[in-house]
Amino acid sequence: MNEKKATSKVDRRNFLRKAGQAACGLALGGIAYRVISGHMDEETEGPKSRFVWQIDPDKCTFCGDCETACVRTPSAVKAVNDQKKCSSCVVCYGHISNKEIPSEKIMSDGIRVCESDAVTRKNYSGGKDGYFIYDIDDDKCTGCGKCAKACNDKGTKSMFLIIRPDLCLNCNSCNIAAKCPEGAVDRLYFGPEDDFRGIYELEGMSGNDFGGMNNGYNG
Repeated sequence: MNEKKATSKVDRRNFLRKAGQAACGLALGGIAYRVISGHMDEETEGPKSRFVWQIDPDKCTFCGDCETACVRTPSAVKAVNDQKKCSSCVVCYGHISNKEIPSEKIMSDGIRVCESDAVTRKNYSGGKDGYFIYDIDDDKCTGCGKCAKACNDKGTKSMFLIIRPDLCLNCNSCNIAAKCPEGAVDRLYFGPEDDFRGIYELEGMSGNDFGGMNNGYNG
């Protein structure tokens, strides 16, 4: 009876651990993964790791600390725009601040929210009042978060900040996390399950319960 309870307890832990890993994978997937995979650069990317620092969009207030707190210059933090949430408006809160401007003068006279002019605007459907695609130019983005703040305060909340894993140095103690006033930066596990670490995490399991993990290793 006790053996069954122990097995049930272990199975539950295993399930929760795997569910947590899957959740992290999903959180870093989608728009973030598409952005990351499109900008991998061997000359600038940080070391590969199973752990990544990321920003919780529900806690982030876009205070601006990400731009200066990162040990890298420019910051490994970049803004992204989720096209699935974006309304693709003629005038975007994250793009310009003088929203009353005539459509034909947006590109020439629009006052940019981003001082680096990193938010790009492309006409997708034609015509001055057509369907527009807003994106972020990574080469110009400094991670200040001003575009995301404006979008979250007044828009559809499609813009947010991420720490690009290919740019992050994966410091053991992240300076951005240390200085974040909202505690919005967490270190997440992202990668294949580490069975050897699991030996010490899962209590009450015998070596046979790990299947073929010891194949080729008898140390």
